[in-house]
Parts: sequence; C-alpha cells; structure tokens
Amino acid sequence: MLPNRSTLLIQTGSLADVILLTALIEYLRLIEPTSILDVLIQQEHTNVLQNHPFINQILTVEKSQIKLPVAHQLLRQIRAVNYHRVINLQHSTATGLLTAFSGAEERIGFTKNPLSTGFTRAVPYFIATDTHEVARNLQLLAPPAYTPLTLPRLYPTLADVEAAMPYTLSGNYLCLAPGADQRTRQLPTEQWLKLLAALPSCYPVYLVGTTDDAALCAELAARSHRSGVVNLAGRLSVLATAALLRGAVLNYVLDSAMLHLCSAVAAPTCAVYCSTAPTFGFGPLSPQAWVVESAADLECRSCDVTGYAQCPLTHFLCGRGIGTAQLLAPLAEAERLKRMVAPQEVVYRELMRA
Repeated sequence: MLPNRSTLLIQTGSLADVILLTALIEYLRLIEPTSILDVLIQQEHTNVLQNHPFINQILTVEKSQIKLPVAHQLLRQIRAVNYHRVINLQHSTATGLLTAFSGAEERIGFTKNPLSTGFTRAVPYFIATDTHEVARNLQLLAPPAYTPLTLPRLYPTLADVEAAMPYTLSGNYLCLAPGADQRTRQLPTEQWLKLLAALPSCYPVYLVGTTDDAALCAELAARSHRSGVVNLAGRLSVLATAALLRGAVLNYVLDSAMLHLCSAVAAPTCAVYCSTAPTFGFGPLSPQAWVVESAADLECRSCDVTGYAQCPLTHFLCGRGIGTAQLLAPLAEAERLKRMVAPQEVVYRELMRA
C-alpha cells in the first residue's frame, strides 16, 4: 500500500447507505492509517459525516441533480484532485461516469453499474442469504479471506450529546422509530398503538425519525393516550438522535435508516421486519439486537428487497401478523441484560470515589 494516497468514496444513496458506508471508512482507516479519505454524498446527509475524524473532505450533490449534466461538473472537480483511487458504491450511470473518467489509477465499483467496464476492478453485487451490505461493500477492496466485519460507526459531537441530554437524563427510556421509506416496511399504525399501550408505564417513550416521519410520529403521540410519549422526529439532528438511541433501554426500529443508526452507535435494537427480511443483508449489527418478524409461514414473503408502496396482495399479513407479545419479548431481555450490567456500574462509581 502506498502511504498518504488519496481515496474518494462515492455514495449518493439514502441516509441508510451513508451510515453503512462508514463501515468501509473504518476498515480503510484500519489498514491504511495514513490514507486521505474524501467522500461524495447527497447534500442533505452532510451533517451526518460533518465531524467524522477520518474524513478529509466532503463533496456534495443535491438529490435532484444526480444526473449526467451535473456529473460532468463534478468530474472536473474530481479530476483536479488527482485521486489515486475512486471507490463507487452506487449503481447509477452518473456515478459510473465519475468513476470511469476520474483519472484515478484504481477505479472500483460493482458490475451492476452501467459503466463498470471503465473500472479497473468490478465486483458482482448480489443478494445472498446472510451476507450483510457491509460485507458486500467490503468486497470492493478484495479483503483477505475471513476478514472480520468492521462495523458502521458515527461520532456524535458534544453539541449532539447536549441536544439529546434533556431526554437522556430523564432516567430509563425507550425509543420508537415508526417510519420507513416504503409502506410495506412499516408496521401498521394500529400495531404500534397496541405496543405503546402495553409498554411499562415507567418508561418515557421518544418517537424518533427524520422530518419525513414527523407526521406519523405526531399521529401516534396523539392517538396513544399514554403519558410520557414525546415526538422528537425531525426535531433532533441525525447525530443527536444517535446519541439518544445510544442511551435507551431498547429502540424499536424498522428496516430503515434508524436501524443502521442504532448499529453505528451500538444501541440496543429491536428490528421489526414486515415485507423485507434481515437475510437480504440489512440486519442489525448492534451487540444487543433482536429481530421480530411474522411467525406465519407466508409464501409471499419476502416480496421485494426494497418494499412497495402497498402490499401487492392487499392483505399485508407480514405486517399485520406481528403481535404485541412478540414486540414485548425483546424488552424483557434488554431489561434483564441491563440489570446484569447495572451492579458493575455501581461498583465502578464507588471505586472512582475512593
């Protein structure tokens, strides 16, 4: 490996994609500690990586502008840097152009990209059972066999921690993230309301998500008739939300960016899957993680890796079939694990006082 060489990582996908990209950044930092790492992401996701300690520069593009005309403008900017290596995690023609004509000695990406013939290394992208997206991305670097999986990681700043502090200092609490990109990845609202009614009353419940999830969270807060439910969707930044998730007894999330946000800060996770499945490669990576799915053997599941706006068969049994008891079981386990850790924390505090 050459010292101090520069690499550009291209990931113009969703927030979830950007979070999972950080696992590749961690791996590169591990094997090439002197390398200079730049990233190209959507403008709206900049704050997620703004203070990342291993990123030298963030290049951005608006979501609506990830097209060939803008790609030509970005290409001039990229070629001016004279990168040694460009790694493209996207499958679009525009990002393929940026990679193939970057002028970099190493041009790496997936064979699904229409311009992959212009790459120096192109790797097949396939959905294989129990192969995580992090592992698929890692294959772009041709790692040695049995290379341990590096985990995604984000770095909330002191300001992020302080923004979450009014809620984290209230004692034990739960977080619930009911939003997802597609409706068939969302648990029906009635199921969430049943869970909120059944959760122990001693816990405040914080509803979290992006601004796109604010209306759904507001509806749940209004209809739950439960005290201590606070809608924080869109009110906290992504990194402040990460700081909040990190301190929860348990976080209820879907197959969504919030799931990967939990993984990036090792937060206790209950991942709920409706039409999709963790075997597609987007499962939780937190040390404490539980998966909840419909117990029924449905021939139609899993119907699509990204989900649909509505159930193709209209019954949506994969979501409606998830019961409250299934959702409460991980909480009991999380509480048990927390009780096991708590005495150690007390001993540590007493030793520090001595």
